This record gives sequence, structure tokens and C-alpha cells, in this order.
Amino acid sequence: MKRSMKQIVKVAAMFAMVVMLIGLGSNAAHASGALAINGNQGQQYGWAVNYRSLGDASREALMQCGSGCSVVFEFHGTCAAYAADQSAGSTAYGWAYDRTAVQAQLAAISYCESRGGTSCMVRVWGCDNN
Repeated sequence: MKRSMKQIVKVAAMFAMVVMLIGLGSNAAHASGALAINGNQGQQYGWAVNYRSLGDASREALMQCGSGCSVVFEFHGTCAAYAADQSAGSTAYGWAYDRTAVQAQLAAISYCESRGGTSCMVRVWGCDNN
């Protein structure tokens, strides 16, 4: 049975589409994140994005942060940011999420400033694949 070039191209295109859809599904499965910080101005922090579950992301964030840390923020399928005041002795910090990285960073700085920060700066940010 001979196949025409048109049939071969059609089968190859269908195969490529299936592979692409499988790849998209695996990215969507990695769409959870978490932030863990310590109580000292968040000097220590752990940040995890694109994990299979909120639990996996939280465990990774805690592992990165170390002892004396706790998870303060979990997010799923969005962008998020963590900001902390850089002023000596300040304990102000903030976090936020939004549809875009820029909006998440601005919101985290705003939250930090609302808690008394005068020199708030984004320490880390990221977007989960969604």
C-alpha cells in the first residue's frame, strides 16, 4: 500500500499536534508556587514556582528557606512577588499575586510600604505556567 506525500504530511502533523498537547498538559500540571520566610525581615526566604501541587511548592520553599521559616503565601497559575524593606532594622515586607509579573511586583512593593516600609524592593518574583 503506497501512501501519498499528502497523507504522510497529514499523519506527521497530527502526531506533532498530539505531542504538543501532551507538552501543554504537563506545563499546566506545574502551576503552583509558594513563599516561605523567617521572622527577621524575611532575610531568609524560599521561593518555589511551577510545582505540581501547592504542597510540593510549600515543601520546596521551606527547604530553601531553612530552619525558623514558615510558608506565608501559596499561589496557583498566576504571577507572584515578594518585597522587603531594605532600611536597617525594618521588619516590613509584603507579597502579592496578579496576572502579570509587573503588576505582582508593584503590588508586593505597595503591600510592603503599607506595613511601614520606606525602601521596599522586590527580592524575588515569578510566574507559574498556566
